[in-house]
Amino acid sequence: MSASPLLEVESIDVSYGRAPVLRGVALEVDANEVVCVIGRNGAGKTTLLRAVMGVLPVRRGRIRFDGRDVTGWKGHRLARAGLAWVPQGSSVFPGLTVADHLDIALQAGDGSRPRAEVVELFPVLGERLRQEAQTLSGGERKMLGIAQALMAAPKLMLLDEPTEGIAPAVVAEVRTALLRLAEVCSVALVEQNVDTALAVSTRAYVLERGTVVEQGPTRHLYDSGVIRTRLGL
Repeated sequence: MSASPLLEVESIDVSYGRAPVLRGVALEVDANEVVCVIGRNGAGKTTLLRAVMGVLPVRRGRIRFDGRDVTGWKGHRLARAGLAWVPQGSSVFPGLTVADHLDIALQAGDGSRPRAEVVELFPVLGERLRQEAQTLSGGERKMLGIAQALMAAPKLMLLDEPTEGIAPAVVAEVRTALLRLAEVCSVALVEQNVDTALAVSTRAYVLERGTVVEQGPTRHLYDSGVIRTRLGL
């Protein structure tokens, strides 16, 4: 770990109303690193990403990004600072092509990445630039969502369950896309697919009932049986 992580979540507490969801959660992501957050359904994984992105308020603790305290910042301000979020789901605008979606995405963030560079990372999208996005497969829509976020040239991308709901035959394609993504920005990934987590991340945090119960190199946590035990595999 470096002395100054790109993202540093410092012992945050987050609640839905009066119901506590995260308790003292701490997490770090370095520049040029892929970190995975894993855990069973209801462990608080998505809540963690939503808190980092300013969608949910942090009741205690703080969040630092790129050297600044960003606790309480709203999503649009975080996006301009270089933080991108790709939530679950794969909604698209009816009638608009893949190219239209990528061009619209340039409006977010202060930076920008040429469309040709993004398409190079996601070749399947390059083959469908003139195709209406609503006709894409589920896996292709996932890749389009990631590509849209990448257009703003983020320093860190938060990805929530990118392989959820995708046919097994397509998961490998999304996994390859994630590996390409890791070449151009840091990634904090929520993922229940252990094979994907092992393939793309260097470190992992295991959440259980809103608390980090294990952390370390992803491969070590898997080989030691920690991940399989915690996830009931």
